[in-house]
Amino acid sequence: MISRWLVSGLGIVGIVISVQLFAATELKVDASQSTKQSHKRPTVAVVLAGGGAKGAAHIGVLKALEEMHIPVDYITGTSMGSYVGGLYATGMSAEEIESLIYTVDWNRGYRDRVNRSDRRVRDKEYEDRYQLNTDLGLGFGEIKAKKGVVQGQNMLRILRETTGNLSSFDSFDHLAIPYRSVATDIIKLEEVVIDRGNLVDAMMASMSVPGALPPYEVDGRMLVDGGVTNNMPVDVARAMGADIIIAIDISSNYKDKDDFTTFLAAADQLSNYLVRRSTQEQAETLTDDDIFLHPDVGQIETTEFDKMPDAFQAGYNAAFQHKDQLSKLSLSSADYQKYIDHKQQARQQLKYGDQTKVDKVVINNNSHYSDKLIENRLHLSAGQVLKTSEIESQVKDLYALDRFELVTYKFDNVEGEDQLLVDVNEKSWGPNYLNFRFYLEDDFATASQYGIGMSANFTDINSHGAELRTNVEMGTDKLAEVELFSPFFSSQKLFTSTSLVYSNQKRNLPANIDDIERPTLDVTQDYLPMTYKEFIGEFALGYQPALWQEFKVGARYTDGNVNVASLPSFGSGSYQRTGAFMSYRLDTLDNFSLPTEGYFVDLEYLVTHDDFDTNNTIYNPKLASESDTVHEFSANLMAAQSIEKHTLVAKLDFGMVESKNSIFPIDPKELGGFLNLSGIPRNSLIGKNLAYTSLTYRYKWFENDFGLFKSPLYVGASIEHGGVWSDSELGFDEAPMFTAGSVFAGVDSPIGPIILAYGRTEDNYDSVYLIIGTSYK
Repeated sequence: MISRWLVSGLGIVGIVISVQLFAATELKVDASQSTKQSHKRPTVAVVLAGGGAKGAAHIGVLKALEEMHIPVDYITGTSMGSYVGGLYATGMSAEEIESLIYTVDWNRGYRDRVNRSDRRVRDKEYEDRYQLNTDLGLGFGEIKAKKGVVQGQNMLRILRETTGNLSSFDSFDHLAIPYRSVATDIIKLEEVVIDRGNLVDAMMASMSVPGALPPYEVDGRMLVDGGVTNNMPVDVARAMGADIIIAIDISSNYKDKDDFTTFLAAADQLSNYLVRRSTQEQAETLTDDDIFLHPDVGQIETTEFDKMPDAFQAGYNAAFQHKDQLSKLSLSSADYQKYIDHKQQARQQLKYGDQTKVDKVVINNNSHYSDKLIENRLHLSAGQVLKTSEIESQVKDLYALDRFELVTYKFDNVEGEDQLLVDVNEKSWGPNYLNFRFYLEDDFATASQYGIGMSANFTDINSHGAELRTNVEMGTDKLAEVELFSPFFSSQKLFTSTSLVYSNQKRNLPANIDDIERPTLDVTQDYLPMTYKEFIGEFALGYQPALWQEFKVGARYTDGNVNVASLPSFGSGSYQRTGAFMSYRLDTLDNFSLPTEGYFVDLEYLVTHDDFDTNNTIYNPKLASESDTVHEFSANLMAAQSIEKHTLVAKLDFGMVESKNSIFPIDPKELGGFLNLSGIPRNSLIGKNLAYTSLTYRYKWFENDFGLFKSPLYVGASIEHGGVWSDSELGFDEAPMFTAGSVFAGVDSPIGPIILAYGRTEDNYDSVYLIIGTSYK
């Protein structure tokens, strides 16, 4: 009943508003007609077609028109044309808009994910391991997918920042230049002319390319790119009252037979045909008095934003190629200055977000999270001017939780009150998500190391943001894990973490047990494969003062056994560990596998009581049954710094165990593998204690920015030094240490790093590695 009442009420309100807007529009049309009658010259409309990056040609045309002193009385556009037209309608000059070609990263508009460095510590750890971030929705008996490759969060940010966050308009006739954008209603499959509301909404609806971006909702209608229904809206400009049309077509050329080299080529050709057909239909309505420009941009792809300067120049040249025809519309210097002054006066009347004192912040929370959690994340207070940069920063902090489809905002004046309206929309395909991992490392000599895994994350546990994660992995090592993360309050700073883990891991034990005390590199060639099977239960209390910091204290119980996988008669052992731990993690790295900037600090102190029982059939006192109190300290430090294309990464791993009786490594530290003492097989050295350091240099050879993702190509080299040992009486200066190095080339791909490397140690042990994905313990 409540929902029906709301719908009915909103419907009545909608009718009233529509009547008022209709009346206002009627008054505006009358004013426009009277203005037109007072004109001593014909009114000119500029019509801007869609075309992605090629839309920079429109800016070149507008700059040429300004130099020719040609006024623009109306402006309409579709897709990128709606963006350029909307900016020009605010009173911006062509030169101001041109600067955006060089300052706006348009590829960022097609990437929604917040940078790794800005995300929560627990989310970083999770996504480093499950790097195949499909984000598939998991329901009862169904798998759900996103509505678009990206949802438009960063694209909306670009539009807000470049337009100045203008308040909503009763009519776009109130802009410095009357303006219209064109979109397509994807439900009714019809053209929609947007003539009022929020300027960013009008642009976004017209620019939402189906598939890449989801339909964008405006006034209850699901809108997408207007290119199919009206890519060059000449008729819209004519209806606004224009006498003369300057239409700019930036269509792509049709593909030749030789261009059909991928499975996407046919779809591109068909899409181009539909867009060009609507453009041609509008071009046929032009009269002899109108001017039709077709800049030479047909070979530029819609996503080649790096070629926008070329498109700008093509538009500028196309306008001057029609100078004789255009010059008939030129004004004298005095009259053109009056036109400019009038436009700037209108621009000064516009209400920009950075100049608006917010009387009220209204949050529309369309998620299962509590209003308090949303408010705490946004932390926006009324009674002051809220700068765009400040709002965007707070929106990013909320979006960094990666549980929202869109977090949008706009300024509006409601009954004389300046309001900041924030819409928070949870992912419509959630609230449960599936992600995957794949890892392979092969040194072409020993057994390959590989792993495949799947993770299900259930987020709709409570309004404070509790989550239940279940992880399953198979391969060289096996894992089954369940973890419950539960914040105490909506701030999420104080939380508990409860986990149950089963693991089955393979490690190499020196064939000569005596070598475990101080192993040499020779043991990497003469070893027994060991299998460690463990059940681990953990409960921790945690505190997260910032997204990139986390403290935890807790208790941990481990029940495990170890045996020689290829020689059961050698015997086996079982162990139980009961203890408490403290840990601290700081993580600002932009990428865990191939970082270019940031820091990583992971510290843990563990105290346990260990019971080790062996049924060793070949007696060895080093594997005797025993009980012991063990103190463990581990530190993992990393720092990355870049200057242009050059990156240095420093790393330090340290682990020390203090115990009275045991030398057998129950929870072994490992060395071996690429960038982990390169030149020997992965995890081929084990011991209770570890000391390792490395310095890696990388050069970014190619950027490889594909819009939806970046896949840079690196080459580099490393110098490494370290070792492991188990003899507790061995001093640090006496521990066996080895030097190694590597050279490598790799790509940071959407499935993780793909690296080909060569490593060599000081004793001439060497390996060639092929790595796909991330080895993450």
